[in-house]
Amino acid sequence: MASFDPGDPRYVEDGVPFDELQTIRREHRVYRTPAGEWYLGRYADVEAALKDIDVFRADLGAMTGIPAGVGAIPDDQHYLSEIAEPRHGAIRRLFNAALATHRVKQVEPAIVSECHRLVDRLSEPEVVDLHAEYAMAIPAFAMAHIMGFGADAVAHFMRWSMDGTIMTRPCSPDAPPEGPASHPFFEARLAEELKRAEPSNHLFQVMLDAEIEGRPLTDREITTQLHFMIQAGVHTTRSLLAHLMNRLVQDAGLYAALSDDPALVPRLVEESLRHDSPVQGTPRHVTRDVEIGGALVQRSEWVTMGIGCANRDEEVYDDPEAFRLDREDPRRHLAFGAGPHICPGATLARLEGVTAVRVLIERVERLQAVEGARYPPLPGSLGHQPIPARLIPRI
Repeated sequence: MASFDPGDPRYVEDGVPFDELQTIRREHRVYRTPAGEWYLGRYADVEAALKDIDVFRADLGAMTGIPAGVGAIPDDQHYLSEIAEPRHGAIRRLFNAALATHRVKQVEPAIVSECHRLVDRLSEPEVVDLHAEYAMAIPAFAMAHIMGFGADAVAHFMRWSMDGTIMTRPCSPDAPPEGPASHPFFEARLAEELKRAEPSNHLFQVMLDAEIEGRPLTDREITTQLHFMIQAGVHTTRSLLAHLMNRLVQDAGLYAALSDDPALVPRLVEESLRHDSPVQGTPRHVTRDVEIGGALVQRSEWVTMGIGCANRDEEVYDDPEAFRLDREDPRRHLAFGAGPHICPGATLARLEGVTAVRVLIERVERLQAVEGARYPPLPGSLGHQPIPARLIPRI
């Protein structure tokens, strides 16, 4: 009998117990965890629940120190994913305008250049940390570039991700009176933009020109969504890149195969998203009673969407526990969610992952694991463990 707690901190160090999740998928449509909450682990059920945004409301309240959820959080501190329709759709269009495919393509040359610059820096020391010095630096740079900020912002974004303040709000119990560090930072930038005749950056123009439900966004509302962009676009995306680096360091054969055939890199990224899902589970608050597989899930109860579990469902994937680059439909996974709330930054995240790996295989002959080093598990959630390696350059 499985006894799985999605929030068990041991999984960061020891790895996710996929054998237990396999038992849960086989024996439960919906599983009651030891803490009394619910967990969905089958692909079809998770996908359907993610799409049913009216019944399963996204709620990161507990993750930001507010167990009561969004109902206890001021509206102007609700992240994009937590905002109910129709307002969610209107705010989401602002994200889409900033992260549309054609805009992401415009930042691609800058991301490529930054990856080369980072590899130049990594070629000097004997041992480097591919997590802190590469995997985290790339999404921080990308978001700073999209927001029109310089190198100082990159350092801020990385620090907020590493120290965890990006997972707090002004109303979080441990937040200072002015809110987490991101809030005074963005408020100061907003004040600068408001002094200009025209906004200096497309993103700020979109935010400042927006009129939602008959009124413009307040400074706090804009700041909250900019904070959420960093939470999703840096904090979560660095987990994707860290898992990619971790796997490549530990699997020399895989690195060699990619070097021989760089066309496989997009498949590597998709298989990492599936097999090593950066977000293993995401919470939802149930808005009304709903029956799942004969179990009554009641209004106000919590359900974890087991994304990592669903991405290994035997009913969907052949040989699901294996990491393979030959899957027929490599993009068939739930790493970016599903339905109306699917991640608006998915195109950017994919670009960052593909670019990070392509630059490495272009510049580096092989990644050498450090003898005696302890490497994070795959997957290891959003842990901060280093990924030590020696980079052997191409001659």
